[in-house]
Amino acid sequence: MNLPNLLSLFRLFVTAFFILLIAYERYGLGLLLFVLQALSDMLDGFFARRMCAKTNLGAYLDPLADKVMLSSSYIVLFSQQIIPLGLVGAVLIRDLVVSLGFFVLLKRGFALSPVPSFISKMTTVFQMLTVVYVLLLVSSEAPFLKQSGQLFEPFFFYTTALLTAVSGFQYVFAGWTVYFRKEIV
Repeated sequence: MNLPNLLSLFRLFVTAFFILLIAYERYGLGLLLFVLQALSDMLDGFFARRMCAKTNLGAYLDPLADKVMLSSSYIVLFSQQIIPLGLVGAVLIRDLVVSLGFFVLLKRGFALSPVPSFISKMTTVFQMLTVVYVLLLVSSEAPFLKQSGQLFEPFFFYTTALLTAVSGFQYVFAGWTVYFRKEIV
């Protein structure tokens, strides 16, 4: 176990507390925990590269922690009527399709290692920014952001949905490419 893997485990562990805080409408504290989780995501990759501490466990643990953190965040924020169902559906369907495709290919003996693409990294960043944005707006600590008549500007919702869809299609295309090249281990 190394520092990057511990940061991924931290993200998994803190997700439960984040969900509870949002469920009990403690949006300011939820925002703080979510920002800590997002920072741990950035730091685990940085430390893994800087310390030459990339591991097979980390290659699976980091994306798992991201999926659990983001999927849980979108579900609990939808349950509080903060994020629209369409955006939640896009995030969940993409993650489900990507995860199932990855495991089906692994089970069928294909050579794979989870390496995120640039568009996938941008998708994760925008998914995180969207959560931070809505939590800033609904938390009592940020009433200055509520000055317009509309609570949420749609920019983050639309951009996040578009990036989520594009990255999902990119992963499906990559999976089909691997499948038809038949690179079995």
